[in-house]
This record gives sequence, C-alpha cells and structure tokens, in this order.
Amino acid sequence: MPVSFRILLGQENSKKMASHIVSEVVNQPERMEELMTLFFDEDLRTCQRAAWPVGLLADNNAHLLDPYIARMLDNLDTPHHDAVIRNTFRTFQYVDFSEELEGIAFDKAFNFLLDVNYAVGIRIFSMTVCGNIAMKYPELGQELIPVIEENVPHGSAGFRARGASILKKLRK
Repeated sequence: MPVSFRILLGQENSKKMASHIVSEVVNQPERMEELMTLFFDEDLRTCQRAAWPVGLLADNNAHLLDPYIARMLDNLDTPHHDAVIRNTFRTFQYVDFSEELEGIAFDKAFNFLLDVNYAVGIRIFSMTVCGNIAMKYPELGQELIPVIEENVPHGSAGFRARGASILKKLRK
C-alpha cells in the first residue's frame, strides 16, 4: 500500500519530495484526488506543501488538473497561503481553459497582477496567464498591454523579462 501524501508532505518539504509525489500521481492517476484534497486543505502547512507538486505536475501533465480547474479558481478567493496562489497561477500557465472559465481566469489573474502587494512570482505567473488568454482575444490584449507597460519599469528582472516577452507576443 502506498504511503499517503499527507504523511510524505509532513515529513519533508523539498523538490525531491514534490517530484516524488508528481511521479506517484503520473503513474497512478487515481491518486490525483488525494493530492488535490491536500491542496484544498484548511491547514496552512498542508495546502502550502501540496501546492508545490501541483505546480510541478502542470508542466507536463496539466490534463490531470482539468477536473479541478473551476475549484482552483474559486480557491483563489480565499487562499490559505501565497504558495497556493503562486502555484495555482503557475499551473494555469499550461491550462487551456474552457470558454466558460476563461473570463473568470483572466479577471482573477488580472487582479493579482495589478496588486503590487503580492510577491513577484504571483504577479509574473498571473501576467503569463493573462497574456495566454489575451492571445485569443485581442480586446483583452489592449487592456493588458498598458498595465504591463506601466509595471515593467518598476519590476524585478524576472518581471521585466516576462513582461517584455508577453508584450512582444501581444503586439504581433
């Protein structure tokens, strides 16, 4: 019987452990529910630690998250930790949203991008999500471009690089 993810996450918070959990889910997709239950857990440490493998999982296996996208969007209204926000938007970079959820995803990402009180990682991933959606809807791009232009000069090196990349794509 496999060791529960709750036990594994309680033992260690490392990239090695997060990668191990991702491997477990990829090899046994039925364990996805177990991971996502921890991601949505009320306990601060539990959801924080579960957020890392969820974020990593999206890189190559975003389809496994499809049944949870709407709930992940809802969870952004009352996140328990910045790691959950950051890894949610990290995940959303790789998601093809349904038409029903695209507007909600754009609005939430846009609001996090605008809020300078959030960590730069959250804002960078939010900007990427907005950029990805705006590529499909030029009118959203016209709304996004001035926001990025306004924030790029004052951002970190990572923010400036990502912003320049997104601006280049949106202007094509």
